[in-house]
Amino acid sequence: MVKGNHMISNGHFHKYWQRHIRTWFNQPARKFRRRQNRIKKAKAVFPRPAKGPIRPIVHCPSQRYNTKIRGGRGFTLAELKVRKTC
Repeated sequence: MVKGNHMISNGHFHKYWQRHIRTWFNQPARKFRRRQNRIKKAKAVFPRPAKGPIRPIVHCPSQRYNTKIRGGRGFTLAELKVRKTC
C-alpha cells in the first residue's frame, strides 16, 4: 500500500498476467474439496473412533467446568473385559 498522501499508481498489467504469478482464485474450491474428502474419509472409517483408544465421557471437576463434558483418560482392562471388547 502507498504510504502518505500520494497518488495510487496504475498497474499496467499484461493481458494474461495470471500465468506468471501464483494466484488463489481456486481457494474456495480447494476448501470445498478438502471438506468433502474429510467427510468421505470419516464415513469410510465410521465405526471406529477418529484416533487413539476408546475414551469414556466424563464431567469435568470444579465449579467452573462442571457443565462441560469431555473425553476421559480411557477404560481399564477390567472394564473392557466386562464389556468383552478386548
